[in-house]
Amino acid sequence: MKNSCLFLFLGFALGSATACRAQALACPDTVDVRQELATTVSGWEPISSDTPLRLSYVTFYDGPPKDKQSLVNDSSKTVAGRETATWKFQPGGDRHIWLACSYAGTNIALAKELPSTVSSCSVTYNPRQRVAGMPVIEKMVCK
Repeated sequence: MKNSCLFLFLGFALGSATACRAQALACPDTVDVRQELATTVSGWEPISSDTPLRLSYVTFYDGPPKDKQSLVNDSSKTVAGRETATWKFQPGGDRHIWLACSYAGTNIALAKELPSTVSSCSVTYNPRQRVAGMPVIEKMVCK
């Protein structure tokens, strides 16, 4: 009986640790869009490219992005030439944190609400490489 209780406890503890583990949250690296002019420009012919558009930057929002309540990171540190910015959130409650992924060469972004259990997100950038003037995002981890 003692052993079965021990295994039950260990199973519960391991399951809880797994549930608390950081999760990699990633925006798609590229998107394909179909853009067109809203109005014609006299004397010019529009052309388009089929080149996929690369992820340029991310924004965290307090509520849906349409409400325009973007959040500033709480801290930032540089290690080995990489900058990591961290945002902290209050898990649960009425606040709904959203992530928006923005892409170079378009005003189209992808957005989604984060799970209410997320208490922080860290984004690691490589300032030596750039997309549309922004440092390349190497990793994003939320926990």
